[in-house]
Amino acid sequence: MRSVLFIWFFMVLVSNAIGQIPRTTSGQFQYYGEVVADNTTHCMERAKSFFNQPFLVHWDTVARRENPANLLVSGKGYINVKAKQHGISTPSIIPVALHMSIEIVNGRYRYSINHFEVLDKEGKVQYALEEKPQKVKLFAYDQLLQNTHKRVSFVIAWLKRYMKEE
Repeated sequence: MRSVLFIWFFMVLVSNAIGQIPRTTSGQFQYYGEVVADNTTHCMERAKSFFNQPFLVHWDTVARRENPANLLVSGKGYINVKAKQHGISTPSIIPVALHMSIEIVNGRYRYSINHFEVLDKEGKVQYALEEKPQKVKLFAYDQLLQNTHKRVSFVIAWLKRYMKEE
């Protein structure tokens, strides 16, 4: 019985990273959350300045739509993910494009991160992250998914700390 539990536990630890990135009902990767804001005015100012931090995400475009009680800030950019591009190669930096938005409504802020695409060195889209191409080895793809998840989780944790009133 112990050996069966050990094998099951080991399989859980080394299982594929595909299940870690949340998906929408249509199958697209998307991170989404809603947090109660202590001070709406403070949150609006923090949301506006969050996209000025280039070390988290390299922003290409940022747009803002503002009303007296509501705010929507969205941006397109990319994160650098360190992963292997082929099964035997050494890890390299792979840019992964994404869309992010922060919306403040009724004393809450909602964040959404989606539209993940793998870019080449010139910034051209190679493939959507949800669709593993035939030429990419499963090990390299799983490592890219896992490291993308870790990087996006870090960005979300930073956002939550940043939005808190100090």
